Order: sequence, then structure tokens, then C-alpha cells
Amino acid sequence: MQNDAVEREERGALTILRLCRPEKMNALTEQLKHELGQHVPAFFQNPDARCLVITGSGGAFCAGGDLATLRDGQSPAETRARMERSHLWAKYLLSGTKPVITAVNGAAAGAGFGLALMGDIILASEDAYFLPGFSAVGVAADLALTMTLSRAVGTPRAKDILLSNRKIKAREALEMGMISRMLPSESLMSEAIALGEKLAAGPTLALGLTKDLVNQSFDLPLDAYLAREIAAQVETFASADCIEGVDAFFSKRPPQFQGR
Repeated sequence: MQNDAVEREERGALTILRLCRPEKMNALTEQLKHELGQHVPAFFQNPDARCLVITGSGGAFCAGGDLATLRDGQSPAETRARMERSHLWAKYLLSGTKPVITAVNGAAAGAGFGLALMGDIILASEDAYFLPGFSAVGVAADLALTMTLSRAVGTPRAKDILLSNRKIKAREALEMGMISRMLPSESLMSEAIALGEKLAAGPTLALGLTKDLVNQSFDLPLDAYLAREIAAQVETFASADCIEGVDAFFSKRPPQFQGR
């Protein structure tokens, strides 16, 4: 029997997903993608799960797609079906209303680069690096990397990175705003877990709606965006967490949010 390609760990309201194919640098094999397709929706559909951390095992975060599947070519129908299956879980990470942290512990290449940038907060170890890889094998970038990278660093810089297939080390990634924080390798996971537990104990509804407002700020006309902002405040002002947060503020005590 094959071992799990994705290990799930639960620490209260925090869920950790660890890609576990270190012998393949955690490449996105069909099994690994299938298991992400199970674990990611399950996290977002579980009302008791309030923050997600995704990381890799061994010395890599994720080396991207499994190129062995392309050696004999792929029909358009096969490619479309594969991409649609991946998009089912990718959409949850990009637009699901719970915070997602990616802890990039090493190489993030190809679709692994795309997966890394799906984090709402992207932590990277000092020895992590990011490499598009797509043009080297004659394919277009995928897993929403053209969108997330452009939003993070701007269109001209994103085109430079993607078209020239330029390797970006963690320090440069931090300086250009591509990642949130760079951390020592030995403390990456402890910091990711501490941050994840903080977010998991936070006002989940408010955090999720804030994530949504940031995402929509790129796409909606001003009036539609402001209407969405009103709707978010209508929902959060009436929430149990808002009542608790305000009471805690005036009582000069830490809030005890329940995520609703």
C-alpha cells in the first residue's frame, strides 16, 4: 500500500498539510494532487477548522508538476481534465474565506511556485528559492501563478521572472514583496505554527471577509467594491466575535473569539 502523499496534522483549529514525497521533491504527482483535492476542501468545509498551513517535507517545498506524465505527450482532453481537477482545490486556497499560510521550506518550482503563492501569508526559509521552470519545458505557467505573481510584484517584474525563467532566492523575494517573511530554516515551522495558531484563534469571519475584500479590490468597479465592503461590515458587526472583541477591549482583557 502506498503511503500518504499528503500528511494532515490537526492542532485544535489549526490544520497542517505536509507534502510527503521528498524523494521526488514533493512533485505534484497524481496521487499528491488527488490527496490535496480531498484535504483542502475538507478543511474549508469544516466549521471547526480555522487556519491552514501548507509546507513540504525534506529539503523542498514542491518541485511542481510530475514531468513523467508529459514524456509521451497528452491529449487536449487529458490536459483539460487534469487542470480542472487541480483547479477544484486551488480555488479553495485562493478564494476560500479562511486564512492560508504557505511555509516554503526549500525549492518551489513550476506549479510548486504557484502553490506557494496561494498563501495569504507566505513564509520562506532563508535557503528557499522560487523558479518558474515552465518555459524550460515549453509550457505555459499554471496554478494561477501569472495572476498571483503579477499582483505580488507587478506586471513588468512578473513577466521578467516568468519569461526569462529567473531563479529568485528568498532574500530577493522578500525585497520585491513576493513573500511575507523570511525566516531561519530551523525556525520556519515553529514560526508558521505559532502564526497559524494565532490566526486560528482569531475572528475567522472577519479574517475571511478581509481576505475576500483584498482579492476583490483588483477586479470590482469602485461602487461594487464599496457595496461589498458594506456587506462585510453588516455581517461582522452583527457577529458574536465582534461583540466579544468589543467587550474584551473595554474590559481590558484578551478576546476569546469563537470564529463566528
